[in-house]
Amino acid sequence: MKKKDHHFQQIIRKLQEVSGLDVDILVEDHFPGRRMIGGKYSLETNRVTIYLEEVRKQCSRLFGSEEKLMDYFAVILAHELGHAADQSLLELSMVRAGKMDKQKRNQLSITIEENAWMYAKKLVPDLQPILTVVMEQSLAIYKIKE
Repeated sequence: MKKKDHHFQQIIRKLQEVSGLDVDILVEDHFPGRRMIGGKYSLETNRVTIYLEEVRKQCSRLFGSEEKLMDYFAVILAHELGHAADQSLLELSMVRAGKMDKQKRNQLSITIEENAWMYAKKLVPDLQPILTVVMEQSLAIYKIKE
């Protein structure tokens, strides 16, 4: 195991422990689609998947290098665990999947994302400066569509 891999595993164990959530966490090399998704939570499997290459690229784009990679990884994982911890996620997702206009669907997406970010803030209080930058970037995608 490479040194960096060991650090990723340490972060995973720490956040799993702190969250107290019974969630599978997988680390994959690449997101299988065309989008640059760093992490994903699946309600169906109760699994968080982190896509390492996309996390590296996002970190470099946002901060200019991979210097903050471990902290960025922790923030992304905390956010995905926020989805896993969200008691309203199933209901919000079901409502969002129904028939409605784009603005209403977009507002539900923002609520889902904000819920996960609020949880992440509690999970990694020592990473607030990085979390704030990542959160603002992440939510900006939805604000543009409004």
